[in-house]
Amino acid sequence: MKNQDLLDEILLIIRSTVDDRKKLEKIHEFLLNEVSEDVEENEIPEKYKKYVSEIAKSINAGLVCYLNLDTLEIEDIPQHLDIDDPEEYELMTGKPFESLDIKHLEWENYISFEPLHSSESFKIMEDFTNILDDKILQGKLINTLNRRKPFANFKDLIDNSQYREDWFNFKQKQTESHVAELLLSQLDEIQEDSLEEINGIYNDDGTKVDPQTIPLPALCIICKKYQIDDWDENLLCQMNRHDQRNDDEFKCGAFENI
Repeated sequence: MKNQDLLDEILLIIRSTVDDRKKLEKIHEFLLNEVSEDVEENEIPEKYKKYVSEIAKSINAGLVCYLNLDTLEIEDIPQHLDIDDPEEYELMTGKPFESLDIKHLEWENYISFEPLHSSESFKIMEDFTNILDDKILQGKLINTLNRRKPFANFKDLIDNSQYREDWFNFKQKQTESHVAELLLSQLDEIQEDSLEEINGIYNDDGTKVDPQTIPLPALCIICKKYQIDDWDENLLCQMNRHDQRNDDEFKCGAFENI
């Protein structure tokens, strides 16, 4: 089962207990005791935490946000601004491209955050609707979300209700969670790339070996361990193949037939 399918099923179970306080308390207690510790272990580094809220506000405003990982500087660019085509920009705006003073193009290490996809925004509206205590407004919102122009009509209903501030706070929190998850994922990926660069395969003269140039023996193709989702195991396999690249017969003590 895919992660999103599993999440949808969990949320469906939780929603079915929305009117049963005892069941909700049990679910809450279980999450605190069994899940929250795992979440804490995967928290983003402290130095990035204070920028999550700012980034969330930017992408909620329709801006693409860039975070410099070295200086922690932030730059916001309108989502529909075509910075990849300077000539097109100058033609459309009548302004020189240099007047934009875009900084992130000069940064060596940065992460970009784009505004939420419409499906992600719609999901946040659904989640907010499902936790409302006001059953009358909840019914209206459910009806709105299932008809034409759900975003505009949802906004109209919320703006003319007592829950406008609650909605903004909820959306901000959900967007912050999205930003934190994306930031953590990108940082992990960068760390993995750095480890791969450091722990790659090197020749005796210190030159790094391109994994694409290592011969692939027929024995590896029929091995259970070939291209498994284990970076350490794959590195050991590559090292073994590289060491025997000039041998007449390839041997592997870890071979497991498919």
